[in-house]
Amino acid sequence: MGQNESFAQIYKITENLWAIDEIGKTILYVFKGNRRVLLLDTGFGLLDLKKLVANLCPGLETIVVNTHAHGDHNSGNGQFEKVYCGRMDEPFSHQKMDEETCKRFADSFFLNNPRAAQVNADDWHPVPAKRVVPLSDGDTIDLGGITLEVLETPGHSIGSICLLDRANGLLFTGDMVLSWEVWGQLEYSSALQYYAQSLQRMAALNVLRVFPAHGTADNTLGFPLYELPPRVLDIYARETEKIVTGKAVGEPYSCFAGDGLCCQFEIGGMVYNPERIGNDLP
Repeated sequence: MGQNESFAQIYKITENLWAIDEIGKTILYVFKGNRRVLLLDTGFGLLDLKKLVANLCPGLETIVVNTHAHGDHNSGNGQFEKVYCGRMDEPFSHQKMDEETCKRFADSFFLNNPRAAQVNADDWHPVPAKRVVPLSDGDTIDLGGITLEVLETPGHSIGSICLLDRANGLLFTGDMVLSWEVWGQLEYSSALQYYAQSLQRMAALNVLRVFPAHGTADNTLGFPLYELPPRVLDIYARETEKIVTGKAVGEPYSCFAGDGLCCQFEIGGMVYNPERIGNDLP
């Protein structure tokens, strides 16, 4: 694995920012500063990520960050000596994916996917990076002329982080908001009230562009697959708060990652566990 560049479609967003669509399933980002380059997420590890980054940004040190510790975002970590991730997801980032989980991911993401036709699922055994370094809220990543702030945003996973380029109004959100329903019902998702707080924090930011970790080119928003309109943050914050306060109740929802209830929004939606909405204080 890690050699077939046909698995990637590369989109140049600005002079120093690229979106890498891996097999139509996960979007990685390459962000170039004057002295360093950020690789945000490592996807399924099907690409030669060092070569890809070096071709786009030759001669610069690469900083690798995971938005969260899920297999469609960190399975290429083993290509690197050191990877950064949110401190609450750090314990999971050291774990090697077991055979059952490998098969579940392969069936869900590779099977019947024309973009992944050359993937031999039997050979897909992702491994962690040799060193995983936790990031905390308020940490900064200096790329040289570009500073990214770490925002801890518990929700989709308890250790999810977003990266904010405050100077240029860019927000990289991982799986926190999407153009379809997000999964907040997972075993290691936060209780919904904390997801709602994270969304409220994101909605209060003054951002111009929002870059999620998943998307499709045929979305109804008229945006490219790697971008969402900033108002998606307000929509998610407002509508998720309705679920937390009991003003909205979802419909039954099933998927390979776990069942729950789902409320659809104007853009996207929220899948949640009704038993894990939050504290019911007296």
